[in-house]
Amino acid sequence: MAIFKPGQRHRYHRILSRRGGKRSVTAVLSLTAMVDMFTVLVVFLLQNYNTTGEILYIPKEVTLPKAARVNELKPAVVVTVSSKEVLIDRTQVATFAEVQAQVEWVIPNLRDQVRVLLEKAKSEQDAKLQNKIRNVVDKTVGNEETDPNAWRRVTLQADKDMDYLTLKKVMYSIYEAGGGPINFAVAKEAEIKANDKATQEVKTQ
Repeated sequence: MAIFKPGQRHRYHRILSRRGGKRSVTAVLSLTAMVDMFTVLVVFLLQNYNTTGEILYIPKEVTLPKAARVNELKPAVVVTVSSKEVLIDRTQVATFAEVQAQVEWVIPNLRDQVRVLLEKAKSEQDAKLQNKIRNVVDKTVGNEETDPNAWRRVTLQADKDMDYLTLKKVMYSIYEAGGGPINFAVAKEAEIKANDKATQEVKTQ
């Protein structure tokens, strides 16, 4: 007599369903407990997610000067001066050759672009001060801004070998646009030494 392997039987087969094989289960979720859990989770994340400093885009043509003691940069309009061009938040406003060749102290395009960005920053800061919920969140994570003129901040990152006359033209244009104070972006000396040491170890291996 031949022996056949039995086929797969589905637990919800129509024959079983006639006999009451499929069970009906009704689950009730407690939304109150779930909302409480998410509230606690959000508060925990806000208290622990405290970022400091400002992330800057540094072109490969720019080598920042070294400094032993540095202060963390705060959000600001970023102006970059390299041996090729002058940038505002990655947007070119003038070439390095144009800035060097001009006789006037003011770089018109740079001044106008900085003025537009500063006005935008002022509007955002005014709106932020009026937003009570955002103020509570910033106070919780430690990012509360108390300086009423914070919107005027400008961060200048320039190559360490940049000539003084070019930097003076750039800074003068920023002040003419209503910006200031101007903070220079630098690289921490200890971090540079650590990176150089790591690079040497990789090359040795």
